Amino acid sequence: MNDENLADPSFRMDSPIGARMRIDGREVSYFSGTSYHTLHGAPAVIDAAMAALRTYGLGPGTHAKMSIYAETEALVCQHFGCEKAVSVASGYLSIMALLLALRDDYDVAFADERSHFSVRDALRCVERPVVWFRHCDPQDLSDQLKRHLKPGQKPVVVTDGVFPITGALAPVDHLVELLKAYPGGLLCIDDSHGVGVLGTSGRGTLEHFGVEGRGTFCAGTLSKAFGGFGGIVPVSRALAEKIAAKAGVIPGASWPPVPAVAAAGAGLRLFRDDPTMLQALRTNVKHMRDGLSSLGLSIPETPVPIFSVQAPTNLKRVYSRLREKDMVVKYVAADGYSDAPPVETLRIAVFSSHSRAQIDDLVAALKICL
Repeated sequence: MNDENLADPSFRMDSPIGARMRIDGREVSYFSGTSYHTLHGAPAVIDAAMAALRTYGLGPGTHAKMSIYAETEALVCQHFGCEKAVSVASGYLSIMALLLALRDDYDVAFADERSHFSVRDALRCVERPVVWFRHCDPQDLSDQLKRHLKPGQKPVVVTDGVFPITGALAPVDHLVELLKAYPGGLLCIDDSHGVGVLGTSGRGTLEHFGVEGRGTFCAGTLSKAFGGFGGIVPVSRALAEKIAAKAGVIPGASWPPVPAVAAAGAGLRLFRDDPTMLQALRTNVKHMRDGLSSLGLSIPETPVPIFSVQAPTNLKRVYSRLREKDMVVKYVAADGYSDAPPVETLRIAVFSSHSRAQIDDLVAALKICL
């Protein structure tokens, strides 16, 4: 197979997302994307979206109240144990809303150099000094804090909780420990790939590390694990008021469409009512980790359902061969995304709905193709 004939690493979905689904007209095992519990395709989620659409239409066309928004916010508050859950049009905007609200509470931002585009754009909007520290490197962060903070200044540390391509888990426990030396220091994480995935109850990276509380903040999404669409910022009532006052995206942008909000509420309800989802995800992550490790690949010991495969071979060719076997992963070019490594990689996503046989089949195929 010549390189110019390799399959384009893009595809057309012909069915709702699922561990088994139709892509480009073929039934495949799907190991890509971010629907970690495949709730986007759950019948109850689809039914909720359709019912809300018939009742309310697409949305209010303004910020007038509709009960579906309050109902979903109440579910989010129950899940995260917070007083308020600020809703924004996209998870991309969650970290922006949070940092804009906190802009007068810190002097210098310290951000992981491979943070998501959302973090980078948010920091540009906030217009505070920004220092970048080496990826997932608490020692470098410590050095940068000492070098750039003047006496009495307060830092905010900003990072992804889970990095989307590599699946790297930010060393949040170490970051929190470092901030103890700086009174008033804050930690803000974009946890779009952590909520619904990490922590005992699925509240995300902060829960996973046991550091929920004063001075730590999470910006999340309903668009991935929970099967809906839209950004969320779980906060106190006081911080919600600051977000409304200081983040122009709140009064200036439309809310997520009604069907998406209803879908998110239904997905979150399904997730909260069925603890076996998280259990199944953890089981599948371990099984995939064991399988990939058996191939001699270096796989970190975390509960993150994202695996990054790098090998001294043409991975675009491997991707194409997997497609021929009706297995879909994601091919990522070198430096092809915010946290992508400087070499090509295959991103493999594991869902709670994958069967053990599907995982075994993918590992067996990789053994042949790598």
